[in-house]
Amino acid sequence: MTESPAALAELVAALRALHQRLLAVTQKSFEKLHGRVAGPGLLLQLAVQDPLFAWLRPLSQQIAMLDDLMDAEELVPGDLDTTVAGIMALLEADGEFRSSYLVYLQAEPDVVMAHAALRRALLRFGRVPAPRPTE
Repeated sequence: MTESPAALAELVAALRALHQRLLAVTQKSFEKLHGRVAGPGLLLQLAVQDPLFAWLRPLSQQIAMLDDLMDAEELVPGDLDTTVAGIMALLEADGEFRSSYLVYLQAEPDVVMAHAALRRALLRFGRVPAPRPTE
């Protein structure tokens, strides 16, 4: 497994970019139902509290764990392995995240590009989500 700071930074950037794209498309879905979101403060509040955004929270938690690793004085390989495994599990496990994710992955080109970047970053750790017939 590659444990370089550059590989970790690439993974963090890829996960953040994916999260940003997914947040944007979820915001569009929200706005179709409820009208325009008035600013980033309200969007943050919705991301934390609104049920329509709940499926994204596990991805937000993975980003927070990666941030903790980036802030650590010393990179502990076991912690990194656990975090990368958590990202893989989130992407591969059947559940609320994956079902919503696949909808946007099939419909939104920006999400497809961010997904591809995340796959490349995960490859640096010797891991990549297995393709499934629904992808």
